[in-house]
Amino acid sequence: MAMLLLLFSNAALAGCQTRFLVGWLDWKPYQVWHNDKVAGMDIELLKVIMNAAGCRYELTKVPWERTMRYIKSGDLDLALGASKTAERSEWAYFSEPYRREIMALFVRRDEYTKWSAAQNFEQLAGLNPRVMALRGAYYGSTWNQIKDRFFVHQLNKYEQLIQMLGVQRTDVVLTDLYNGKVLIKELGLERDITTLDWNASDDDIHMMFSKATVNPDDIRLIDEAIRQLRQSGTLQQIIDRYR
Repeated sequence: MAMLLLLFSNAALAGCQTRFLVGWLDWKPYQVWHNDKVAGMDIELLKVIMNAAGCRYELTKVPWERTMRYIKSGDLDLALGASKTAERSEWAYFSEPYRREIMALFVRRDEYTKWSAAQNFEQLAGLNPRVMALRGAYYGSTWNQIKDRFFVHQLNKYEQLIQMLGVQRTDVVLTDLYNGKVLIKELGLERDITTLDWNASDDDIHMMFSKATVNPDDIRLIDEAIRQLRQSGTLQQIIDRYR
């Protein structure tokens, strides 16, 4: 069931013209329903950035693949934790980066030696692993160029990826490093699953805005807030609490 929460910043009235409808999803440690409210790293970062910019916003729970469609159509104004790509830039604006994201490759420990023989996607393709990834997620430009050489099964939920790896339904899972670590711990799979020594990507992460609904002047206010909060160390202090 979707949960809609209205959140008002304490910033000055001369702020954003838009009251943003922001999509969120279960994505620990970034976005999570905890103690009857939406919490997590991205939610804390959103709060301080929007407060500094003078913007109001609402949160509504939406799966990631649907979030992409809704940003494109204008049914959502803002999505968190987004990678900037040429395709998405056709229908979305992007903020200044507010954090970074590492996309890791998770494997079972008893097969680590087998898959660690590869040190890049080109070598991994030669080993012919089964791969699972989140539907609609972006895993970096290198993966985009070579993904057709792999058998890839896409799922809709992050926890399903780790669960399928744990029961040997796949060989390699592509997912966010810190999300994967949290889920492995929660599922009691710390002795069973590890990561390879190289990553799929290590990229800037942005807020993503609908070109159909969002005034670019509002994005300029948000960008200035991000720059000031980055310079002051406020964003990094929040990020460090979750690492």
